[in-house]
Amino acid sequence: MRLIKMFYFKKILFYFLLINCLIRFTKSQLIDDEEDDSDEDETQEEKAERKNITEDSNLSVDKLIAKYGYPAEVHHVTTEDGYILTMHRIRKHGAQPFLLQHGLVDSSAGYVIMGPNISLAYLLADYNYDVWLGNARGNRYSRNHTFLDPEDEKFWEFSWHEIGVYDLPAMIDYILKITSFKRIQYAGHSQGCTAFFVMCSMKPEYNKKIIMMQAMAPAVYARETEDHPYIRAIGLYFNSLVGSSISEMFNGEFRFLCGMTEETERLCIEAVFAIVGRNWKEFNRKMFPVILGHYPAGVAAKQVKHFIQIIKSGRFAPYSYSTNKNYALYQEREPPAYNLSMITVPTYVYYSTNDLLCHPSDVEDMYKDLGRPIGKYLVPMKDFNHMDFLWALNVRRLVYRKMLSVLGKINQRNGNASVYRKNY
Repeated sequence: MRLIKMFYFKKILFYFLLINCLIRFTKSQLIDDEEDDSDEDETQEEKAERKNITEDSNLSVDKLIAKYGYPAEVHHVTTEDGYILTMHRIRKHGAQPFLLQHGLVDSSAGYVIMGPNISLAYLLADYNYDVWLGNARGNRYSRNHTFLDPEDEKFWEFSWHEIGVYDLPAMIDYILKITSFKRIQYAGHSQGCTAFFVMCSMKPEYNKKIIMMQAMAPAVYARETEDHPYIRAIGLYFNSLVGSSISEMFNGEFRFLCGMTEETERLCIEAVFAIVGRNWKEFNRKMFPVILGHYPAGVAAKQVKHFIQIIKSGRFAPYSYSTNKNYALYQEREPPAYNLSMITVPTYVYYSTNDLLCHPSDVEDMYKDLGRPIGKYLVPMKDFNHMDFLWALNVRRLVYRKMLSVLGKINQRNGNASVYRKNY
């Protein structure tokens, strides 16, 4: 077993060294050879498409939304502990507010980068929702504080527990204040679900502020994830490889390397698939430069460490420190598990069989423990993976159509007929 663990660690280390060597020895040559003869064979339509993709990869979220003809706004929210968060909004005056929250190393961009024909934020706007896109502390849009500097290690002293306890409540209260609504709709992907369940268990008064929660690939229980070989290797050596922040780790280098040739691009996509699940059929390779332009968006090392803890322990619980500190914070040797029965928001869960980070049996166990589960939906595609909930070519047909159906039933039950049908 020890040899297997060392094998995977050495494999990861090998890729890091390979990336470094490729960048070191090829960057100058590639810069000198900017003219590509293959460009001469491109049609005008292909050149326009390539230009459009390049532009989308470099635009901020608000500018990306505006480019496609939607009303974009930028809002800033300050949390109780001083973090200044950015929220993006596709405004629909007088419509029901809908908050979308991203996953680990992602940002609000995750809900718009695949364009108006695929991304969830545009679809909800088309269905007459006032769409709000959250950005958790530490990502590229929420790297400010009232007195801490992002260069200071103290800035990065948080995990997704703080995102649930401070960030989400601040965003929700801000939305309710601005819109004068009493409740919002909410959907999250991965850590966007994790933080939501933390909030509703630790601050149960927020259950009353949410009409319904739609949880895509909820990263809560992770007992089966421990068998994921790459995750196990990362868990073993993560602490010794990084410090307090991996906010910009391989940010420019990863984007440069993956765009060098078709071969390096494919290698990078396979590296992503190794973590989240392999599904070439639903992956739009042409859009990979756009994905790389916005993802990864930044993360605190403690967020990753916290996920590693719940994978190893099999418990959905607050961050565990030393025994002495745990006693001081929690009055127990180990932090007490979050009480999922406290989550009384009607919750609909979406999950898939090929999600290597959120195993179906873990999701089903979580579903049973929720205070008010109202339905679950296993995506009818065996290869559908963790990121396909945002990036898949047919995600509207496979997932979002079901979400709209569930929303329609809730709206009818609540007597809200404000949504309208648009073909897609």
